[in-house]
Amino acid sequence: MEKKLPNKGTGKRKKVVLIIIGTLIFLGLIFPFVLNIYLKNKLPQLVNEKTPYQISLKDFSLNLFKGHISAHSITIKTKQTTDPSVTQINGDIKSLRIENFGIWNAIFNKSYHIREVQLIDLNVKMILGQSKKKKDPSQKKINFGVENILVTNGNISVKGKDKKDLMTGKNVNIHLSEIKLSQNAAKLPVEFKDFKIDAHDVLITVNDFYQIYATTIDAKNKQLNISEFHLKPIESPALYNAKNVFDLKINQLAADNFSINQDSLIIENAKFVKPQLIVTSTNKKEVKENPKEVNLKIGIKNLDFGQGSVLVQHRDKTKVASIDNFHLNLKDIVFDKKTVKEKIPFAFSTHNIEFENIYFKSDPLQAVNIKKITSNDANILISDVEFKAIGKSATKDLFNIKTEKVEILNNTSKFAGQQLQLQLGKINVYHPSVEIIAATRKVKAPKKTNTATPDLLANLGSLHIIDGTFIQKKQGQEKVKVGNFNVELNSVTTNKDILKESIPFHVKNQLITAKKIDVDAGKYYRLKVDHIKNTGKLTAATNFAFLPKYSRAQFNRLIAVEEDLYTIKAKSIMITDKNSALGGKTSIDLDHIVFDGIDCNIYHDLAPPDDIGVRYMFSKKLRDVKFPLYIKQIDIKNSKLSYEEVAEKANIPGKITFGDFNAKIRDVNSAKMKGKPTLVKVDSNFNFFGDAPTDVHWQFDVANKNDDYAINGTIKNLSVDNANLFVRPYLNVSLDGQIQYLKFDYKGNSSKIGGNFYFKYTDMHVNFLNKNTGKEKKVLSAIANIFVKNDSKGEPDHVEVDVKRDPNKSFFNTLWQGIMEGLKKYLI
Repeated sequence: MEKKLPNKGTGKRKKVVLIIIGTLIFLGLIFPFVLNIYLKNKLPQLVNEKTPYQISLKDFSLNLFKGHISAHSITIKTKQTTDPSVTQINGDIKSLRIENFGIWNAIFNKSYHIREVQLIDLNVKMILGQSKKKKDPSQKKINFGVENILVTNGNISVKGKDKKDLMTGKNVNIHLSEIKLSQNAAKLPVEFKDFKIDAHDVLITVNDFYQIYATTIDAKNKQLNISEFHLKPIESPALYNAKNVFDLKINQLAADNFSINQDSLIIENAKFVKPQLIVTSTNKKEVKENPKEVNLKIGIKNLDFGQGSVLVQHRDKTKVASIDNFHLNLKDIVFDKKTVKEKIPFAFSTHNIEFENIYFKSDPLQAVNIKKITSNDANILISDVEFKAIGKSATKDLFNIKTEKVEILNNTSKFAGQQLQLQLGKINVYHPSVEIIAATRKVKAPKKTNTATPDLLANLGSLHIIDGTFIQKKQGQEKVKVGNFNVELNSVTTNKDILKESIPFHVKNQLITAKKIDVDAGKYYRLKVDHIKNTGKLTAATNFAFLPKYSRAQFNRLIAVEEDLYTIKAKSIMITDKNSALGGKTSIDLDHIVFDGIDCNIYHDLAPPDDIGVRYMFSKKLRDVKFPLYIKQIDIKNSKLSYEEVAEKANIPGKITFGDFNAKIRDVNSAKMKGKPTLVKVDSNFNFFGDAPTDVHWQFDVANKNDDYAINGTIKNLSVDNANLFVRPYLNVSLDGQIQYLKFDYKGNSSKIGGNFYFKYTDMHVNFLNKNTGKEKKVLSAIANIFVKNDSKGEPDHVEVDVKRDPNKSFFNTLWQGIMEGLKKYLI
């Protein structure tokens, strides 16, 4: 067999291939070393030539296959330049290490991902340059991410283009692992699995208006400690797009067992020691709303504030409110995209609160001081509350109110959407002292604009005000004083519709009592009541008194014209309400009023000049009442009235007394309540001068503008001694004999009174008297008695009376003149 000789061409080709492969392998092995040597010598030169920075480094190392980069003793500084857009960087780094940098991915795909970056002994100062024109928003964003960052012993200073600090930190040590970036602005910008942060003298500029300071920050093993935290405003309050500016200092802030990701921040315990908050008003009523919706959940299982203080002030530093010391503990706090839309932007399950030395101004002339507020879940206790006047006003009422203690029990109030739902079991107010300093002149309040009614739903089990006192003063004088009052309201409810009513709440039942009431009732009188009790529809008063401030002589010196002086007392008054309403649409609709044991004295002296003012009839006075008024029935029982009038040059005052007075007055009205009768009827009976049975019946129609009325009455067995008490001063005569009865049946209006008068008597003698001396004119009396019938036999004929009414005199004076006219026609 013949051997084949080797092909010289084939062997040659194999040799060439092997040489090429060997060369490539050699180049592949030696390239990183060559590249290392090249970059180590050339990289600083390239940076220095191609950028505005100068850089130097040592021990540069690059592993193209693993993506590891390291360098030591790195220094960088900015060259001198006039370009304002250049960011100035000056500093040094002892060691830089980058692990697992996808170099080939960065070259070919422009995707920059690093597993770990480590910086040791970082010392850098940076001043940011001015921003250039904004990039095209359609330009593709750089894909960049770092999974782990490790900074050891860093000192960092970053300033803005205006040379203001943006971020500073000393001895900064940071270790963040498994970092993930978020592209959603509504979420946290980063999330990481584990982190460690240790830094001193940290400053971070949050935005153009706030900076954060901290002396130390220590975070590790899901625990965070910050000392001397300070959120500080850096601009004038007028520049903020907000109603308030916040300045918050915290001596020590601690949190433990917390986790953070892009969607949530969950904390087991958070504690704030000595937080000090200063809130400064910008005096802005409206601010621009932020359209971004928060899509972040914050959960804190236990939040504790200790030894805190709060100060609220105006832009000029005038104090508006403050809390000297507070402790606050909240459990199970949740803040998310649902709660942020509520009035209170977070929810919590239980709380424990303690505030001390609370102060706030409710307006420029009133302030509130509270010694202490404590609240444990459902109960709130408030001690030593004072609402005090801090200025003087001639046009506005001011208040001084003190109370020893307020208890708010079983409070389960909450916001449901935008609706405030007040749910309170009981409120107790102990020993309140209320003083009102009344304005000397009232300023007409501006017309209220139509504002939306608050969306409120309130349910209060009961309100008790216990052993209170009340005083109203005006120009240093007491106008109203209540020695003791108590209030008990049960099942109090209100809502947005009830708030529109005259009384903005409903009460199922109530008990209100007051003792020792003393009211300045005008220039000449005081009103006093020993005790008042109200149970809703029923009001009872005992020992009522309407008393003059002055004696009769003093009163006469004070009045400019003739005027009655009243002294009125009543053992009890009972008022039964039917459907009254107070406020903007006041209407008085009463079912029954009972006056028991009235003792009324009216004194009138004719010595002062006549009062030429027009005296209106009762029908017109009722018609002129501006609001709807209706009282179904008024009863006067077991009462007595007296009228005394001193005529000029009279020897004794004329006096009329009405004993055992009883009356029923029906349908008192102002002719303004639809469906109610307008005819007022008065039926009364009494003992005239204490021993003459008398009944009087009177009626008038309030709607009748002519003021027509009808009145009739009968007086029986009137003794002449008593008759002389009013006959003698007016007619200058005295009578002897026996009066069996006198009757009158009159009709009238605002201009006259007239009708029939009857007088039955026996053994009647008339004695004419001297006006000046009061002695009898015997001759004239003897002559007159010749013409006077001694007896009126059978049913006496009536005389007709027609008297013109003096518009300056009262209705009762007109009636009296009508009776006197009838007696004249019989006796003289």
